Amino acid sequence: YELIKYDVEKDEPVRDENGYCIRVPKGKPGLLICKITQYAPFSGYAGAKQQTEKKQLRDVFQKGDLYFNSGDLLVIDNDNFIYFHDRAGDTFRWKGENVSTTEVADVLGLIDCVQEVIVYGVSVPG
Repeated sequence: YELIKYDVEKDEPVRDENGYCIRVPKGKPGLLICKITQYAPFSGYAGAKQQTEKKQLRDVFQKGDLYFNSGDLLVIDNDNFIYFHDRAGDTFRWKGENVSTTEVADVLGLIDCVQEVIVYGVSVPG
């Protein structure tokens, strides 16, 4: 597995001047990706070619390589502990801040009278 630099605004991995992804240093959040090989295959989603393609990253570190995009942003600390940071695509901008739908749902779920919570972002004109 690798953690690569991810642009949450554009919802895509950051690539260098050669078109390859950039590994993140310890302590920085990065997108978790896993190399797809014959020993670690990703068969895709049945009947959903477009969704399968979205989960595959090509030419990540070299021409022709193939990685699985987990959609999870993680951080590895200096002791090599791995922490969940955020979920790519499940965030939206509000007043200049990245807001995670999961974080909002977790807070609303703390209210005693709330049994289930689903949070999603929508575009607000203006």
